Amino acid sequence: MWEGIPLQLSHLNSGGSAYRPSLLSPSQRLLLFSGKGGVGKTTLTCALARQLAQVDPQRRLLLMSTDPAHSLGDVLQISVTDAAQPLPDRPNLQVRALQAEILLQSFRQTYGPALELIAERGSWFGREDLLPIWDLAWPGVDELMAILEVNRLLAGEEVDTVILDTAPTGHTLRLLELPDFLDNLLAVFATFQAKHREIAQALTGTYRPDEADAFLAQLQRELEGGKARLTTPESTSAWLVMIPEQLSVAETRRFCQQLQNRRVSVGGLLVNQVLFVGKSEEERGESNSQSSLPTAFLSPLYLARQQEQRRVLNALQEELPGYPIWVCPYQLQEPIGLAALDGLVQQLRPLPEVLLELEGILDSRGERKEKRAVSILTSPSSLLPSFRGIPALPDFLAQAIRLVLVGGKGGVGKTTVAGALAWNLARRHPDKQLLLVSIDPAHSLGDLFQRKLGQDPIPLLPNLLGQEIDAAAVLEQFRQDYLEEVAAILAGEGTTGVEVQYDPQAWRQLLQIPPPGLDEVMALLSVLRQETSGQFDLVVLDTAPTGHLLRFLQMPQALEGWVSLALKLWLKYRDVVGRPEWAQRMRELLAEVRQLRQQLQDPRFVTFIPVFNPEQAVLAETERLLAELEALGIPHPYAVLNRVWLEDSTPFGEALRRRHQALLAQLPQSFSQQAILAIPFLHPPSLENVGSYLFAPWEP
Repeated sequence: MWEGIPLQLSHLNSGGSAYRPSLLSPSQRLLLFSGKGGVGKTTLTCALARQLAQVDPQRRLLLMSTDPAHSLGDVLQISVTDAAQPLPDRPNLQVRALQAEILLQSFRQTYGPALELIAERGSWFGREDLLPIWDLAWPGVDELMAILEVNRLLAGEEVDTVILDTAPTGHTLRLLELPDFLDNLLAVFATFQAKHREIAQALTGTYRPDEADAFLAQLQRELEGGKARLTTPESTSAWLVMIPEQLSVAETRRFCQQLQNRRVSVGGLLVNQVLFVGKSEEERGESNSQSSLPTAFLSPLYLARQQEQRRVLNALQEELPGYPIWVCPYQLQEPIGLAALDGLVQQLRPLPEVLLELEGILDSRGERKEKRAVSILTSPSSLLPSFRGIPALPDFLAQAIRLVLVGGKGGVGKTTVAGALAWNLARRHPDKQLLLVSIDPAHSLGDLFQRKLGQDPIPLLPNLLGQEIDAAAVLEQFRQDYLEEVAAILAGEGTTGVEVQYDPQAWRQLLQIPPPGLDEVMALLSVLRQETSGQFDLVVLDTAPTGHLLRFLQMPQALEGWVSLALKLWLKYRDVVGRPEWAQRMRELLAEVRQLRQQLQDPRFVTFIPVFNPEQAVLAETERLLAELEALGIPHPYAVLNRVWLEDSTPFGEALRRRHQALLAQLPQSFSQQAILAIPFLHPPSLENVGSYLFAPWEP
């Protein structure tokens, strides 16, 4: 197991103000922050980046987001664009949000001619045939441009340290897989160049390196430097952010193992939103957390949550003993803005210290050790008079809806909502067949149902099947159905009138390691086949977090572009290429994709349900999601507001309810076209509990 960086627990005095030495190593070149979505990853990344900038003001730092749905601006309360800009009070810390489309255009201008030359040398197609590829949507373009840009920045010594606020777990792992894909890509391009050199030398007796050779050499240098940096603990570490809930712990445990397998050092774990009573404000200088509340004024719901969190934290310490673990208390005021972020860092405490405190608190209360259910059995509308929501979602099966997509910012409870929706509709309609599918690369559906799910659907109820899309399995089928012949066509294998000077094995090698992002295409195709099979009356989709969810929803248009180009080239060269059976399969695929594009805009067929929490950063991201759904023409008449705190009989409950009420007042303007269903904070958030709020009561 990779050891983290030694961390100091002491406080130092500087200019009369207490501060903690940076948890992050000032000597490392690359710091990755990731974790399950919605756990406060961006917030803690910004806070720790500011702390590092203060501790080492001479070090040039770049805080950068690779998440297509980044929240840097929402958290820092400043405008963040693709152009790096320094923070006003930390000039050595610049902030930037990568825009893949801008980087791709720059990449094309710089290296496009060389790439086109290499591709032309590897295939019998002309450059004019391949040029339209630049204008198509590329799977995985966000991760591809991110890794190339990070390598460029660090290789060029433009900055001393890059701090990456990455996309949630599944897509971060995809980012870390990119060096393998690029290795494979370079090997294939080198094969094309070697063939070209061989032919040039045979014809002219000499060979002079050109722009293609220079491009490959530069990319090889940057890639080798990036790979060495990524797997060297002195250069790189990953920090995983989580919350003390079982789904988050399960995902973090898998993430640690996957990072270890890839030889990426884990600097530490950050457990956010923990309910614990610490020292007083006077003793610790804190004013924003719940840690100074008297224990006598805490509600049963608070205490039940705290007891469950202690159980989860104990399990975390036992299961991941080799990692430094730091705990951040739940904040009664949302920590956005520079001052709030600086205060947040001061509240971080090591896990053993927090566990000792929790042990003493709960034991002193004489809490029983058995698990207790505590929930509020009333409507949020009745306790929040200003909120005008709907009492329940409609019965989608009764409406003959065929596809329900549940999405939103990671960590808002969308997997639980998707699971509860499918579970309760299946119980309500035992004569109907339902399929519940996860397309998130970091699946949590199996954790929710405590079942091992995979590519083959298995029963969760007699009439409800559960499935977690296995991109590798679906990709292999896609390779057999389409890509094997694409490789043969590009190489001219079996093509009448084409000299055998191209290497079909090189093209096949290129397709062995797919580009990150192709799993979104595969998920799309899998869902497409499931829905059109006629086996299910309703398919419920648990989607990836917002940024990559939008990529998924744009995939029908992207896939249509790629298939259309392939058919256009086939029509141009069909007398040479042949393969009419392959072309017919491509036509059928194109028809399926076009049908899906139409269905995704048909309110009689599909509904999209965004899930969000009463947090300012979550609301801002959800508003952007709604705008994108509107632009794509995807019906989204409902929204679920999850985890609203209703209890107000204690100081903690009153403060949190006030915070949530202030945000609810913004909803009529932000969700003018949606009917909103609110679900209170439940303990535990079981399928039955959540389902009782999703749908009107019914008799089995």
